Amino acid sequence: MTLTHDGPELVELQDEQQRREWQSFVLSDLPEMISAMHVCHAVRAVADTPLLERLRSGPRRIADGLLAGIDPAIGTGFLRYLVQRGILETQGEEYGLTRLGEFLTTDVSLARLGVYIDAYGAVTSRIGDLLTGKAVYGKDVIRDGAALGAHCDTLFTTFHSPVVSQAMRGRGVRKILDIGCGGGQLVIDACLRDPSLTGIGLDISPEAIEVAGDLARRSGVADRVRFVVGDAFAPKTWPTECLEADGLCIMSALHEHFRNGEQAVVDLLDEIAEMFPAQKILLVGEPEIRYDGRENDDDFFLIHVLTGQGLPRDRSAWFDVFAKSTLHCRRVYTRPGAGPRICFYDLTTSGEQRKSGNPDDIQL
Repeated sequence: MTLTHDGPELVELQDEQQRREWQSFVLSDLPEMISAMHVCHAVRAVADTPLLERLRSGPRRIADGLLAGIDPAIGTGFLRYLVQRGILETQGEEYGLTRLGEFLTTDVSLARLGVYIDAYGAVTSRIGDLLTGKAVYGKDVIRDGAALGAHCDTLFTTFHSPVVSQAMRGRGVRKILDIGCGGGQLVIDACLRDPSLTGIGLDISPEAIEVAGDLARRSGVADRVRFVVGDAFAPKTWPTECLEADGLCIMSALHEHFRNGEQAVVDLLDEIAEMFPAQKILLVGEPEIRYDGRENDDDFFLIHVLTGQGLPRDRSAWFDVFAKSTLHCRRVYTRPGAGPRICFYDLTTSGEQRKSGNPDDIQL
């Protein structure tokens, strides 16, 4: 096709093969997927630089220091990109967050994003190498334990810490042990809610323990909370101070032991029960997988596959596991509309008579 105008002649060249190839690309949804990928990294960059704090305080001009400490050439173009994606809006020379921008940068949104980019990004970027054996998880590729702990702590303190307090209430727990504590938020939250409570957090990641210790100091509970390095799946190697606890928690960790088979999980529960005969509660919090695309369920599934973790199970499968152990499940707490989606199983070693049927399912 030839178009004429006041300038040079413009000739558009098209053919059937070219049109079909371009239509295939457009209809594949890859353009939207590419944009979504870049938006994720852009939002992460906004949070990782001073931009988010400045934008949260209200509209601001570049002349007023919006890009202070940021390369002006890149920063100006980056702001324009954020406007194009609807994350920022302009009023005159001022840049401000849109409602979409506010939603994308809430603490919960950034934590959910951080789990997949910061904690597991090094894993998902090498799926091909993991599939072909060029890389082995735990040796050549590993998740960022400190980042995972920090982001999960944000999600737990928002959605799930109140569940732990509810489950512990009235049980007379004086010292809580968080097995696989990550960044320590759960046990710190519990001690902040109950000034008479003390706590211990145990995690295999030294980086996570360092994050937890710093958080305890900043939260003002370092005199009541200790964090130690240890393998959650090897109770007999735990520091002796862990044995002082009378209330135990293990959150989003026990399912990883399924990689060694179901009996290994049963044996671990029995070992904990034997070591803590006077425990008032063992609260097991476990995510459920639906094997669909709702609430990033398939993404959650993928990272477990790539890292060789035992896959989370639904609650009925957990009841079967508990029934094979020496523990009794008294109650199940659920938290609809919260992420990650978790069931909390209230277990005891007491001689309480086993109830027939499934445990109570309480929604909080």
